[in-house]
Amino acid sequence: MQVFLMLLILLAKLNLFQLSDDPVAHRGIADLREIRNNDHFIVRLNGEWEFYWKEMLHPHDVEHGAHRKSFYGKVPSYWSGYSIPGIENEGYGTYRLRVLLPPGYRNALAVDLPVFDSSFDIYINGKYLGGNGVPGRSEEETTPEYLGLFARVMPESDTIDIMINVANYHHRKGGFWLPARLGTFAEVQKKMANSWAAEWGVFSILAGFSLFFLVFFILAPREKTMLFFSILCMGLALRPFFTAHYLINNLFNLPWQWIIRLEYLDLFIITVSAWWFARHIYPSKSARATAWVMTLIFIPAGIFVLFSEAKLFSYLVFLLYPALLTVMLYLLVSGFSNARKKKSEDTVYTLAFVLIIAGGINDIMVSLGIAGSSSGYIMSYLLVVFMFLQAIFLLYKWINAFREKEKLQRKMEYMNNNLEELVKQRTGELQRRNEEIEEQNKMIATQNKELSDTIQLKNRMFSVIAHDLRSPVVNILYMLNLLKEKEYKEKYDMFANSSINYAQRVIGLLENMLVWGRGQEEKIKYSPGNHDLADIILTNLSIFKESADKKEISVGFTQVGSSIAYCDKDLLDIIIRNLFSNAVKYTPRKGRISIFLKDRKNTGEGIMLKICDNGVGMTEEKQKRIFSSEEIESSPGTENEKGTGIGLKLCNELVRLNNGQITVESKVNEGTCFIITLPLNYSVVSPASPSLS
Repeated sequence: MQVFLMLLILLAKLNLFQLSDDPVAHRGIADLREIRNNDHFIVRLNGEWEFYWKEMLHPHDVEHGAHRKSFYGKVPSYWSGYSIPGIENEGYGTYRLRVLLPPGYRNALAVDLPVFDSSFDIYINGKYLGGNGVPGRSEEETTPEYLGLFARVMPESDTIDIMINVANYHHRKGGFWLPARLGTFAEVQKKMANSWAAEWGVFSILAGFSLFFLVFFILAPREKTMLFFSILCMGLALRPFFTAHYLINNLFNLPWQWIIRLEYLDLFIITVSAWWFARHIYPSKSARATAWVMTLIFIPAGIFVLFSEAKLFSYLVFLLYPALLTVMLYLLVSGFSNARKKKSEDTVYTLAFVLIIAGGINDIMVSLGIAGSSSGYIMSYLLVVFMFLQAIFLLYKWINAFREKEKLQRKMEYMNNNLEELVKQRTGELQRRNEEIEEQNKMIATQNKELSDTIQLKNRMFSVIAHDLRSPVVNILYMLNLLKEKEYKEKYDMFANSSINYAQRVIGLLENMLVWGRGQEEKIKYSPGNHDLADIILTNLSIFKESADKKEISVGFTQVGSSIAYCDKDLLDIIIRNLFSNAVKYTPRKGRISIFLKDRKNTGEGIMLKICDNGVGMTEEKQKRIFSSEEIESSPGTENEKGTGIGLKLCNELVRLNNGQITVESKVNEGTCFIITLPLNYSVVSPASPSLS
């Protein structure tokens, strides 16, 4: 029954502030001659009224022209917004409007005039109909009051002349801030009755909900959301007592100052409780801090309201309204954020907050007397919808809590009946987790060892590099300095060739290190294609010819079949250069190096490259670890040539990157052969870039 009553009140209120095609007054004239239904109509007298600042006119003053030229002011709005020279918040003036009726219209009319800030007298067709307080030309002559006026008007001609004397010395601003209505007597009376009934109905519903949520909080003290929501509901329930029709006048005869004080105290309660409600429904540090700040601000503000005059404390609206708009925005943003997480409750909340924010903005505009805000206060009505939703969600939570309780009870029964089995399951899970932890510890220990080995490898490598780079560079500088002396000019060719040799060693070392470094970061660029290995071999033979000739080493190159292989040319160039360098390094003077290139496509084994020498050879143990990354070994050459020890490791990784294989055959003091097999075409999937270490 209560929900049905709530819906009826909402429909009635919505009908009150729905948009209409009311005629708008222009330059002091409201033309109702084209009104659609002469017997049943009601219009808002909004628009441009004549306004006489600092003149308290009476009907005979207008008749005899005893008045100054008028200005035109928008209604409803405060007169401080008019562009009139010398206008102030405090003062007095006269509003005048002429209403043009349909020709010959003589039916009974009624005018519904809202309260003014802060007193008024009204004359219609030269007759005094009543007023609100006592409007005067000074503060001493003026008595403020908030009482609306409903008066019957009998047209005596086709024109109705409305004149209103308004004075304000007790409020922040003076003038209209709610719309006046004119219409047939029955329609205006019905609208007033519906509006009063709606306000009393909203009060009843909001007060009932407030008590309901308060009882809920008493039963469940942890639900502080319900406490602050209860206070918020009661604050909004009391709003109609101090605004619009001022229902408080039906119960008590309060002085005007106390009506204003109670209105502001009620607004303070609404603002603070709204922030605490927001802090509990969407918890955050910022909301908690803001709620405390608002509480600490509005407590002294309330004391100020109790002991000061309305024309002073009414300026607190500029503190109130930003606080209210901020909490509305916080609720909207938080609700929208949770709604994006597909929470149906927050989606509905967000839509409700949108309505409440719209109502709050409307009420603020009405309170400030902004022209066009002619629907009156609607916030309390929209909150009724929110109350209804809150009650639904509360019942929903109760049902869910009851279901959860039943679910937990069944779970406890199951656990009591199967405790031994559950203990076994938990024990097994703990054992499995312990085993997983042990495996992870082993893995971590292995990774730590690998990391330690890698660090030692890099330290050793950089130590070797520092030595091997310094030696050839020093020799190059030494020979260049010798060439500056006259007695060494004749040895220019010898020194130049030696410098070239040293420079080639430095370049080879740097190139190996760069490739090795890229391999550490897995950034080796692999760009395969069909390339002629014979060209690569001959190019490198020309580079190492001088080194070989210096040791009187003979070099032979034999090719059988095609020399085209599918590989990365730059990487193969590094591989062959390192193998040639090693062959020259470990071959004794007057030794020999044999290079054999054979196409084995008939057997499907790809192309084979074999580089052999009759040098110092190596043991079987060394052959097993020669491509390993565990340590660096660098043996001096037959004439004490130096190296870093990473050349063969690099060759192994680069051959693998080219989808090939490298093997070694060697005997001590007999020589060494390195055999490389590469694909003839791209028939295998290219591997990921290796990590060189």
